Amino acid sequence: MNILIRPTEYKDAEGLTHLYSQPKAQRETLQLPFPSITMWQERLKNMPVGVYSFVAELDGKIVGNIGLEHSQRPRTAHCATFGLGVHDDFHGMGIGSRLIETVLELTDNWLNVQRVQIEVNADNKAAIALYTKYGFEIEGEALCSVLRDGEFISTYYMARLKDQL
Repeated sequence: MNILIRPTEYKDAEGLTHLYSQPKAQRETLQLPFPSITMWQERLKNMPVGVYSFVAELDGKIVGNIGLEHSQRPRTAHCATFGLGVHDDFHGMGIGSRLIETVLELTDNWLNVQRVQIEVNADNKAAIALYTKYGFEIEGEALCSVLRDGEFISTYYMARLKDQL
């Protein structure tokens, strides 16, 4: 399988709309149902400083996305966070791993980031296992922190510290 990881482009708005319209992608990310192409076009057109976005493409189809936000605040400039989504039909194929490896290469070797932190739904065992594989550890739990399908669920705070690898 030849998965291409590349920077996100404006033309990817339609593919991202489709990706985040998938039931599992919506369930496990903070995206809302019924995303519009216009919303994605605006996001891609107005990317803030310090935000890096990549897509995973397979046979011309967007099958994954990761967005890294490198803090621009002086006292937290050593920190970054990311959000990740994989198309429902392409789980378990290494796409999430490839996307995470892409942003960790950027944080570790180019941005001088020492701490990468993420939030993950506490019941998303596959994502937790994936993040753990890359050195992320659970640091805490936020109870009833996210509304999903009409119910409040908890999230874990996970982080990876570069100098502890």
